[in-house]
Amino acid sequence: CLIMPATATQTAPNPTPKQQQTPKNQSSKGKQEQPKGLAALSQKTGIAAMAVLLILSLFVGNFRALQNVTPKAFIRQGDVQSIVEDRISAANNIVTVSERGGAKQATLSDVADALTAMKKAKTARDISRADQQLTVAVSALIDEVSDSLTGENATMLTRAADTFSEQGSFLRQEARAYNEQAQKAETLYEKLPTKGLLAQPDMY
Repeated sequence: CLIMPATATQTAPNPTPKQQQTPKNQSSKGKQEQPKGLAALSQKTGIAAMAVLLILSLFVGNFRALQNVTPKAFIRQGDVQSIVEDRISAANNIVTVSERGGAKQATLSDVADALTAMKKAKTARDISRADQQLTVAVSALIDEVSDSLTGENATMLTRAADTFSEQGSFLRQEARAYNEQAQKAETLYEKLPTKGLLAQPDMY
């Protein structure tokens, strides 16, 4: 009988444990990288949010520091509004009495113009200028008629002039307190990167 030669059969080698685990390791590695990316994104978002909050808090803090010295803040400070009104009232009383003493129309017109400016003034700077104008005009009027008034009229002029002067002193006291705040605010304002968004401090 014929004996058939044995044929060699090749079989694929069994994968080693290390080879079998390679895809799993790669998949696991990919899964680990994804949380890192999300964590990095969250960290960046958190930093950006903190930066925004810092800028916002800086802006709000600076706004609070500057809001008390904005152009129209002076008229709202303390008794400034009532002081201005009393000063205007005293000036009107001086005008009334001075008309009895033969005051010149030009001098009365100067006082009237100054009173109009004082009534219209709303900012610290405008109030300061109007009050200086009123002081000069009223002083000139008093000097002009003081020698021609006697008796009750002279007494009324003196009282009105004293009130006018007293209210002027009160106004200057308020102005000094206001200017102290305004000077500090001005220094702060010049250092701010956001100063273009805020009202510049107003000086008396």
